[in-house]
Amino acid sequence: MFDLKQEDIGHDFILDEEFFENFTSSHTRKSYLNDINQFLCWISDYYKLTSFGSIERIHVIKYRNYLSEFGGHNQNPSTPKTINRKLASLSAFFKYLVEKNLLKANPVASVRRPRSEVKSPTNALNKQQVLELLYHMGQNEKSKYLHLALFTTFFTTGLRKSEILNLRFKDYQEQGNNKILQYRAKGGKLGKKVLNPIAIKALDEYIQWMNECERETGENDWLFQPTRNPSDPTNLNKPINPRTINELLDKYAQKAGIGFKVTPHSARATFIGELLEIGVDIYTIAIEVGHASVKTTGEYDKRRNKIKESPTLKLNWE
Repeated sequence: MFDLKQEDIGHDFILDEEFFENFTSSHTRKSYLNDINQFLCWISDYYKLTSFGSIERIHVIKYRNYLSEFGGHNQNPSTPKTINRKLASLSAFFKYLVEKNLLKANPVASVRRPRSEVKSPTNALNKQQVLELLYHMGQNEKSKYLHLALFTTFFTTGLRKSEILNLRFKDYQEQGNNKILQYRAKGGKLGKKVLNPIAIKALDEYIQWMNECERETGENDWLFQPTRNPSDPTNLNKPINPRTINELLDKYAQKAGIGFKVTPHSARATFIGELLEIGVDIYTIAIEVGHASVKTTGEYDKRRNKIKESPTLKLNWE
């Protein structure tokens, strides 16, 4: 069950656990709880309200304006994306209260949302830069098999960081003539990813190394396990810390002389960009990476910035 932990949250509103349990992801439940609690603390502090029926549209508008001025980190303005997410959380919650006949109307429904800022493109890598990263990983005698398997999986599957770090050995499977990874996508959906031969090679060498080190490789054990655990040196059968992934990419990007920030999402952007470069249909790629809209996939298209790829040059009026 989801523990709401009503104590010490700064307001007297009672939240219904049923609303949060409707979300399958614990991360999503926590995000909704944080967004809703932040609003209720604010409205309790500024307007001394203690019941949902007292909340009106004007209160939500004032809260939106507060977020746009002081609602971010260190009282900086919140980004439009953050404001829209918080308003969406509130709207979903108040809609639930209306459905339960606890409110007559949703006070968030007609509140205008800020326009989202133009996204800066994620730093994708080219093929040579990826190979440079992998080369330097291969020089790490202690952890090369783990790092090569881990980051080859990142760059050749386009999976998200959470999808990769939550893999277990049983998720690495044979299916016909292919090897696949079975993973949990956003919303708890079960997905399957066919593996490129270089990913298979890196994974097989990593598993062989794990067995030689007498590490735990049972079907329910974590696929990618850390090489050390400072807090409990005897317990290595655990997922890698997400922060460690970023730190490793920083280290290897510096060694490879890559002059921009490389993140796990860079690997996803690289995967999408390379498929677009070699002519894979954008609709096929959107399905492959789990995008609900091809518009999202198109944002990764590096070809849009190349003058020589302009469709205008393909016209012939002679």
